[in-house]
Amino acid sequence: MNPFDLDKELREIGKAHRSEVPDIIRLHQDEVYASLSDLPMSTRSNRQQRSPKVRGLIAAAAAAAMIGIISSAYVSPAMAESLRKIPLISSIFRLADDLGLQTAGERGLVAEPNASVTHEGVTIRIPQVVYDGTRLSLAVKREGEGFAGSISDVEIMQDNNDTTYRYQKGAITDVEMLIDGTSIHDPSLSDKAGLIGKPTSDPNVVLYELIGFSRLEHQNQSLPDQFQLTAKISLEGIDAPYVIHVPVRKNTDQMIVSSGETREWNGLQITLEQLKFTPITTDLIVNLERTDKSGMRGDPNLLFEVWDDRGRELGRISGKGVYRDDRQQQQRLELMFDRFEDAPESITIKPFLPVFQDPTANGGLYKVDSNGEMVKTYLKELEITIPVDHVGLDKLYDAQW
Repeated sequence: MNPFDLDKELREIGKAHRSEVPDIIRLHQDEVYASLSDLPMSTRSNRQQRSPKVRGLIAAAAAAAMIGIISSAYVSPAMAESLRKIPLISSIFRLADDLGLQTAGERGLVAEPNASVTHEGVTIRIPQVVYDGTRLSLAVKREGEGFAGSISDVEIMQDNNDTTYRYQKGAITDVEMLIDGTSIHDPSLSDKAGLIGKPTSDPNVVLYELIGFSRLEHQNQSLPDQFQLTAKISLEGIDAPYVIHVPVRKNTDQMIVSSGETREWNGLQITLEQLKFTPITTDLIVNLERTDKSGMRGDPNLLFEVWDDRGRELGRISGKGVYRDDRQQQQRLELMFDRFEDAPESITIKPFLPVFQDPTANGGLYKVDSNGEMVKTYLKELEITIPVDHVGLDKLYDAQW
């Protein structure tokens, strides 16, 4: 499915009554690109409202299901036996539609807690995790028999303004993550981590990512370098929740590039605060400010792309937006992208506005071209290009754990 086909479907659903959405629905959002006032993903009981200032752009998770399957007819019995001994989740990291996770699988950046809990003959296992200090990727694997569908199966039923969800036996109905015993949705936390999910080609495996955003005015992340992760997972048909404890430790270095480059257009000023690189993730922090004091609250549809000097665009992962003032004239955006294929000499931040099907509207369905791609209006006046320490980034990318 084209990413913007899914985005159109989600916008259509958004016209109906807004109701609580369970985690498992969000597992069908592979790449989350959103400048949000809160979090990119939440549990049914802790849903956050999205910022009306910057629209989210969601790419389809269905790409993960397109991973090819190697037929045993083309390998020797010895090779087939070797393949069976390779941990399933390692192959998911290496085959994921995410260069950072592919790199983690290839460079030995994967930890293997192999933690599990069993209830009523059904086991939930977390075999491996990847953590670079910015995002924690972990797989949830289901083991057992008698399942009617995949671990992410859910049927959505709407009756007038009511929405209900029906789960197949063994499907995940709720997920909660705790950091050193504190839920990521605890209202006392000023800086909350975000949670997103990705389905995989295996019906028994789901990939979760815990995103650690930077604290306002500080470089430290909302996730510590080392912590005890507690995952509370509920399955349909199983009375007791699965409570799994996993030790997590950052196992990569990082490189931070501070900028301060500023551009202005139509009474809107953007400032590139910093870029942070790890071997897995590229983290971008941009500040927006209304300079015309017109009372407008930024631009509600401004989105960003990141390109290298060879014309290659980074894939989007997640994002968060926080207002700096009560009048909402200033906003700090933190946007997370995939890593570069190799170290560039320079990178370019390309702000753009999506074109809507209704040209008189300020929202609704995106307009797409004949290839199903979203039509965009790039804002050259706001474009920022900065040099990168090629040697330093190349060394970071080539580092082994």
